[in-house]
Amino acid sequence: MKLGIICTMINGFGRRGFYNTQEIGLGRELVRQGHAVTIYKCVKKEGAGEAERVELGDRLSILYIPVSSFGAHGCLDTAVLDPDMDAALCFADNQIFLPHIHRFCVRHGIKLVPYIGRTHSSSGGVHGFVMNALFHMGTLRWFRRGPVISKIEEVRQELLQLGVKDVTVAPVGLDFSVMKSNFREYDRAQLRRELGLMPEDTVICTVGRMGPEKNPLDLVDIYREVRRQKPCKLLLVGEGIQSDELKARIAACEWAADIILIDRIPNDQIWKIYAAADYFVNLCRTEIFGMAILEAMYYEVSVAALVAPGPSVTLQDMPGHKLCRDYEDVKNWLLAEYPSREALHESAARTVQRYNWKPCADAFLSIAAGEKQ
Repeated sequence: MKLGIICTMINGFGRRGFYNTQEIGLGRELVRQGHAVTIYKCVKKEGAGEAERVELGDRLSILYIPVSSFGAHGCLDTAVLDPDMDAALCFADNQIFLPHIHRFCVRHGIKLVPYIGRTHSSSGGVHGFVMNALFHMGTLRWFRRGPVISKIEEVRQELLQLGVKDVTVAPVGLDFSVMKSNFREYDRAQLRRELGLMPEDTVICTVGRMGPEKNPLDLVDIYREVRRQKPCKLLLVGEGIQSDELKARIAACEWAADIILIDRIPNDQIWKIYAAADYFVNLCRTEIFGMAILEAMYYEVSVAALVAPGPSVTLQDMPGHKLCRDYEDVKNWLLAEYPSREALHESAARTVQRYNWKPCADAFLSIAAGEKQ
């Protein structure tokens, strides 16, 4: 079939140039199953930029489309969409500018399947209220008309309560084609030296946006408490609206010399962060899935993550990792005896088995193979 993947979000989700983006991972799996795929990826409009097509391989391409937006909600002009598609999957969540895409697909007999990881705005105040109201007046009505796919069971239950009757659960996956499968063959001591670490260091890391939802400032405070009882270093990778505040918090720390902050790192080098680390910490209480958590488990790094929709699923039955109720739980895990390599290796194998893109691709193709709209 000729398939499309549509992503209108212009926040950190699947940003251009980042690796392990969900839409590309799914696209590669659909191509492996014999289909041709075009990914329609909205990016923030800057000036008079034009759409740019990038070939990702045989029968797979991505079209980066500058769009106008309201917050993280991109408004895609349907003129860029191929009217001859058989079906399209849309990374939908609570995006408000989707009903017109649905109407376009209805006109052209294209089966449009929403893939949903969030049903409400994470913003507070008036902005969040308006976003939720617009979602209920438009996008939610489309969800109620046909089959949808949710990323986790918790979201499925939320959708059922909102009146969506046909919901299939299919988890997010890792794109293993961009992972460093032979990372164990590298000299870990040398990898650490490249990052300014010593071979004998105990290393706590995090990778992601440095914004309020990720609580990076709190991680520095947790590190200070752990450091008082245990020699260790903190490795932070990422940037965001709290970057300047984070740098100030680090500078004020008595162990600032033991904290390394890297704003950006090339995609083909990110595996070195995980390979050099002992612990990965996620302090986001609203984490829908947590791609970085999956990556850490793949690279056999012990994860401590706060209870949230995603980690509550992905860390289930994963030895060597800890789902934490609060910051005290996180601190205790970092101070406890380190998990065995056997436990971490077992969890890595389960990650490969459970969190690939085949279940999502199969769910989408099953819906697409049914009667067209």
